[in-house]
Formats: sequence, structure tokens, C-alpha cells
Amino acid sequence: MSAHAPQLERYLERENIFLSEGAGSTLWKALAGLGAILTAVAVMAGFTGGEEGAKIALHALHTGFALSVMLPVTALGFVMILNVVKSGWSATIRRQLENMMVLMWVPAIMFVGILVLQYVLASAVEVTDPKYAPYLWEWMNSAYVEGDVLYEHKKGFLNVPFFLIRSLIYFGLWAVLAFLLSNESHSQDADADKWRTVTALKISAIGLPIFAFATAFAGFDWLMGLDFHWFSTMLGVHFFASGLVSALCVLALTLLVLRSLGKLHGCFTQEHMHDLGKLIFGFNVFWAYIAFSQYFLIWYANIPEETNFYIIRKAGEWQWVSWAVPIVHFAIPFVLLLPRPSKRNGLVLGSVCVIILIGQALDTWWMIRPEVVMSDGHRPGISWIDFVGVFGPLLILAGFYVRKVASGPLIPLNDPRQGQALTHVNHV
Repeated sequence: MSAHAPQLERYLERENIFLSEGAGSTLWKALAGLGAILTAVAVMAGFTGGEEGAKIALHALHTGFALSVMLPVTALGFVMILNVVKSGWSATIRRQLENMMVLMWVPAIMFVGILVLQYVLASAVEVTDPKYAPYLWEWMNSAYVEGDVLYEHKKGFLNVPFFLIRSLIYFGLWAVLAFLLSNESHSQDADADKWRTVTALKISAIGLPIFAFATAFAGFDWLMGLDFHWFSTMLGVHFFASGLVSALCVLALTLLVLRSLGKLHGCFTQEHMHDLGKLIFGFNVFWAYIAFSQYFLIWYANIPEETNFYIIRKAGEWQWVSWAVPIVHFAIPFVLLLPRPSKRNGLVLGSVCVIILIGQALDTWWMIRPEVVMSDGHRPGISWIDFVGVFGPLLILAGFYVRKVASGPLIPLNDPRQGQALTHVNHV
């Protein structure tokens, strides 16, 4: 270690682990501004597009929210996992996950906005039958659930006050955990207290089971709850797997961009890239396993309340999306990332990350958007509102993420495992 000390010190020089002052200022404002414009366009389309426009806008914006909340939530989960397993190799790349997880407030604001928009549109948009008023969560519409026997059995859980309380608890738990872990990490930058790493481990060990329950039930509430007749015990795990592989892809792309800017020399090497590639490959296979298992179990059981979810998505335009999701999200990345050299090639890894993120956007949109049903019973196809509604929230989050990345050191400055990360060699 001592023989390498002068070289390791060069890796930690300010110009290598900090962006220049004002870096990213124009970019983050442009991204957030464009996202705000697209979101506003989607909202206006909801008010001016009648019943169809209102419902499509709501579901598109909810897709954007779901994709946005997955990233900080699962980044938080992965930071806790790294802390608990005492991961040494990741010490120099963990900061970008921390930058992601502290942005929990962005999707929280989006969630409040979507709830408000739902009730405003439900009262403002005229429909021939109040049963088909533009609601995201149909069980919130008293006219829709009137006389529904299944809802009567679930209304103890599916009622607005309890739904709001649960959502507040989810965001509250995630925000507290993210704040505590981020505070320990940034405080260690200043005081170099090695015991803060132990404190972060303890917080993570306590927080992980809490995180798991909150994340699973958030998936149940925000995605499965869109059709209260349908149920899947695997959706909570699917929600986590989707977010985790997406967060890892964003992490890899962030590090690759920073390296292309001449930063993180020695802090993010081909060895770290290889490990990230293996994690992305493994968790993407895990996502595929969960998605297929959910489909297989529902197909095998053949229970009408469950199978209707897939029947809807095998009809009309949705059947093509149903084929595109496994191909884009799993098959193409699997083939490209399987060889060892691919995981050590920045261009290949970056391209695969972009493909997976596109596949994840398709998958989440495929889960949410087909729930739109018009008064006459038909389900509208793809609309331009889908694009502005989905990408608006995502660009807002991307803008604030760029701002956060540029606001401080690119690595944890005084992590006691920093030496392991700087000398990391991948033997597998």
C-alpha cells in the first residue's frame, strides 16, 4: 500500500474528484425546464382532451412518477446493502448513489401533484357515466365501486385516508434513512471520523427490513392498486427489481460520463466497470426471472381476477408492447453483456444501460397505461400525450440529479475503505 501511496494521492487531488465551479448549471436547468414544460403540456392535454385526454394524461404522468421514484428508492436500498456487506471496492463510486437517494423529495412532490390533478380532473371533465370519471385509482371513485363485492372485502385497506397515511409513511421512512446515511457520509468528508462508517452500517442493518416492507407495499399501492380486482404477490419484488437495475444503469452512465470528462482517474477504473457490469447483468436477469415467474404463476393458476391483467395486454396495440418489453429489457442486454470483455468496455456497457432504461420505461408504461378504459369500454392506443407525460417527470428528476452530482465531491473523501477501492482488481 505504501509503495502506491504517491500514486493514490494523485487520484485524490481536487481536480480529479471535483467538477469545476458552475459545472452542469446550464444542463440541469435545461433538463428541469424542459421536463417542467412537458409536464405542463401533459396537464393541459388532460384538461382540453376530454375524457380520453384526461385519463391518458393521468396515467402517463403516473408512469413518469413511478419511474422517477424507483431510482432514489432503490439507490437508497443498494447503499444500505453496500454498507451492510462492508463493500470495499465500491467506496469510490458510492457517492453517486447517495446523490440519487437524497432526491426523494422530487417524486414526493410529483405524487402530491398527481393526487391533486386526479381530483381536479375528476370534477372538471364531463363524462356520460360518473363510473368512468378520470381516476387513476378507480377504487377512489365511489360510483365505480358501488355494489362491488370484491371492493367491500378490501375497503378496510383501500380507502383514501389509509392510502394517504401509508404513502406518507413510505416517503417518510425513505427520506429519514436517506438523510441519516447521507449525513454520515458527508460529515465523514469533513471530520474523517472512521466510526461514521460503523454508524452507517448500523443504520443500514436496521433500515433494510423497514425499507423492504415500505418498498413492497408502495408497489402494491401505487401500481397494483390501479386495478383493485387484480392481485400479484410478486409485484412488490418486481417493483424493487425494476428500480434496482435502473439505478445501477444510471450509476454506470454517470460514472462513464464523469470519466469521459477527465474525472475519477483511478477512482472508477475498468475493474469497477466490470463489477458494475456484472451487477447490472445479474439484476437484469433477476428482473426477468421475477417478471416471468409472475406471468407463469398467473397463467398456471388461471384465476379470472389475475389473468385479466395479461389478457388486456395481449389485445390490440398492447400485444406488440408485450413482446417488446422482454426483448428490449432482457434479451438484447443479455446477449450484449454476457461476454466478459463487454463488461469492461465503456461503450458497450453504456449502450446496454441505455437499452435497459428504455426497456424499463416500456415495462412500467405497459403496466400502467392499459388501465385506461373509456365510457364505451374501449382502451385507447398510444398517444402523443404518453411521451410528454412520461418524459416530463423523468427530465425534471434528471435535472436535479445533474445539479446534485456537480454540487460536491464525486467520491466519499475519507471513507476508511478508500484504499481498497483505489487498488481494486477484479479476478473473475
